[in-house]
Amino acid sequence: MNNPVKTAKAAAPVQIQFRVVPHDELPDGTAVALSEVDGLIVAWIGEGHATLELCTQLEDLHRTVTAQERWVQTSPASDPHRLERPAEGLGIAHVAWERVSAEVLPDGVLAVPVERDRILVWLLHEEHASEQLCAEVSEYGRRIAGDGLWEQRWPSTS
Repeated sequence: MNNPVKTAKAAAPVQIQFRVVPHDELPDGTAVALSEVDGLIVAWIGEGHATLELCTQLEDLHRTVTAQERWVQTSPASDPHRLERPAEGLGIAHVAWERVSAEVLPDGVLAVPVERDRILVWLLHEEHASEQLCAEVSEYGRRIAGDGLWEQRWPSTS
């Protein structure tokens, strides 16, 4: 699909960290807040919304993808508050988080990325992630991937 939307020049490969923090370190009523600098994004997750085990597995999985530089971050320097705005609905890419029962996942696995209907869906063990967290991260996904704040890069066939 050829999308006419222009995005900023890709600046840096993305590194992602997940940190569980006390609720008073987040805006009232939220499960997660993201902070972003060149090449790094940190998900600050309120206690009770994700387990440390899930955060560790998510970091390991994201590291595998980002080490190959398949996702790059467009520069946040020109717009340091860009994550705070709602998604514009450009639909460049689609990423979501979804809670599933343990039976859906392999033994000992708390997170699995799958592609479903052209959407990258992270299946998360329901006992390790809250519904609110998944809803909020999915909304961030609409903004970050959907509006081109992060871009996918795939090897050229030429």
